[in-house]
Amino acid sequence: MGLPSARAGVRTVLSRPGWVTRWASDVPAQAGVISAAWSVAGTLARGLLPRSPMQQALATGVVATVNYELTATGWATLEAAAALPGQRPGTTARMVVAAAAISTGYATAFATSGRAQNSTIAAAAYALGRQTAFAGIAGGSASLWDELLHRKLGWKPGIDTTVVPNVLTGAAIAAGNVYFAVRRAHRYGTTSEEHRFAGVNARSIAVAGAAGVGTTIGLATLVVSEQAAAHALEAGMAKIVGRDVGALGGLISHTLLLGGMAAISVRAMRAITLRMQYRDNTVEAAYPQPPSSPHVSAGPTSQMPFAAIGKEGRRFVLMRLTAAEITAVTGEPAIEPVRVVGGYEAADTVAERARLTLADLVACGAYERSLICVAAPTGVGYVNYTIAEALEYLTSGNCATVVPQYALVPSALAMPHTAEGVQLTRAVLIGIKEHIAHMPDADRPRVVLMGESLGANVALDVSTVPGPYAGIPALDHLGVSGGVYYGVPFRTEFWHRWRANPEAMDPLDQLLCVSQADEAPALPPGAMRHLMIVHHDDPVNKFGYRIVFQPPWWLGPPATRPQMVPREVRFRPITTFAIATIDLLNGMNSRPGDFVRRGHDYRIEARVSLERAFGLYCTPSQAEAIESALRHRETEWAARRMIARKLEGTVRSIQQTLSKWGGDPIDVADLDPDMIPAEIRSPLSRFAQISAPPGA
Repeated sequence: MGLPSARAGVRTVLSRPGWVTRWASDVPAQAGVISAAWSVAGTLARGLLPRSPMQQALATGVVATVNYELTATGWATLEAAAALPGQRPGTTARMVVAAAAISTGYATAFATSGRAQNSTIAAAAYALGRQTAFAGIAGGSASLWDELLHRKLGWKPGIDTTVVPNVLTGAAIAAGNVYFAVRRAHRYGTTSEEHRFAGVNARSIAVAGAAGVGTTIGLATLVVSEQAAAHALEAGMAKIVGRDVGALGGLISHTLLLGGMAAISVRAMRAITLRMQYRDNTVEAAYPQPPSSPHVSAGPTSQMPFAAIGKEGRRFVLMRLTAAEITAVTGEPAIEPVRVVGGYEAADTVAERARLTLADLVACGAYERSLICVAAPTGVGYVNYTIAEALEYLTSGNCATVVPQYALVPSALAMPHTAEGVQLTRAVLIGIKEHIAHMPDADRPRVVLMGESLGANVALDVSTVPGPYAGIPALDHLGVSGGVYYGVPFRTEFWHRWRANPEAMDPLDQLLCVSQADEAPALPPGAMRHLMIVHHDDPVNKFGYRIVFQPPWWLGPPATRPQMVPREVRFRPITTFAIATIDLLNGMNSRPGDFVRRGHDYRIEARVSLERAFGLYCTPSQAEAIESALRHRETEWAARRMIARKLEGTVRSIQQTLSKWGGDPIDVADLDPDMIPAEIRSPLSRFAQISAPPGA
């Protein structure tokens, strides 16, 4: 391999191996490679929460892939605009169109940046302007390399002349972005790795490295495959029309491939969600039988079928505290609390489900309690057990919690059902109000609302239903005395209206929003308020689909950002969305019994938030005992479910083996205990002690 000397006017010829020159990319693909390498810098920005090295590798891969396709298609569009029909543009035309794209794109982005946060149209124009400018930079750089290496030096196109120079160009731009990001971090006093990575160790780095290699190979495969497919499509179009279609063919082929990738992604996501749809509606080994208590749904006085309330509903009624358990923790006399679940599968219509729920409130004795809490659940019908138990402790059991279910699927899939959830919750509130109206004044319970995550979405949006009242006055009209709402999601209609015009939604200043419960002032006995608790680093509150192209409110000027939102981070379309999606996943990580103030975990706020919203009170020693009991019960129930699940699998395996042996089946439960070794018998004995739900 050598480089012969060259006289003036004679092109330099470089001898290279055949495998290097066997494949080469066109200019749109080269522009895509620059953009993909360039985009890596943005994915290193801090998020709301730390992410693992593996998650970082995946985010980088996704962002690089998307930017490759967008830039390749964008530059193909610009090339088509610069070429005459049926021809391909020369270097001069490419540089002219690149300069026009850069100037026009940045001018558009600059002109719309001030309005992008509040206007979808301006945000779309801002994102399009940036992407156009980036396509111009990448395409212009790729064109210069093409002119220098292939035309001036006369080198035969190959991997080393169409991919390597453009990777290096993108990497150089990325390095510049990283440099300026570090300078911004120092300006705002951010020099640590806080909120960037978590779980960094030899194994995680090795896994992330493997993922990075896989991502690189995957991106290279994408480039080769996309290039080959684009050439095939162009050849097919040329065959149909009888001549080369020029740059227009490149535009059409890259656009079709981008659209195909989007369609495949949507179809894959739909297939995944359909598989998840009814995963959470199973009968668990730890909750196999209906409750025996007359104070809960599906019990002896209830008409609600045990099978109709879903997995979370079954957990909820069987995990109810008893009066004796409450007294053992608080040291004060208690009564039996009431728990009612309006089963999603109990009826086909909202009206009938509301009627059955209201009937269960009567049957289980809810109106004999001083406080009725209407708890809007998440999509799977889940209400935070810790919060429900804290309420039962603080009221000495003198409360009833009712859960109107509007879906039995994960919250991500239940979002389209929140309107039905609002309708159902409103119908239950109206029914409770009408029932209480016929009771003597001295016996009337007070009614409160509660919701966490998608449940907070439903509970608050009850106040936005069209009518003569809106906001907190609408809840007053429904007889609601107060409410507590944890981790209000980004899609909540009330949240957006309240942020835009708090006076219109809360004219009497009855609503308080804090980042942690103890920031809310204590209330005098009997007083109530509406309390929203939203952690500063809660991604469920700050996520949004429009972050793909629109700057979110919490990434405004650095001085205005909430605490724990990185000051130095800049909004980047696509990249910010990818990081926010990882934050969304990490925000819901929690361990049984380990209460931390982090992300979307609100268990640590349970007791204090109920005190500060509903005017409840306990002594310091009772508060300590309640906090300890909440953690212990959550850990014990998690252990009970795990043991039951594993034991069920073991028994099933034994029965399958016995079945293979032939003969009559044997009931493992009836085996002589002496036949079971002591080291196995002891854990089984422990399981027998905790497998039956206490006081159900």
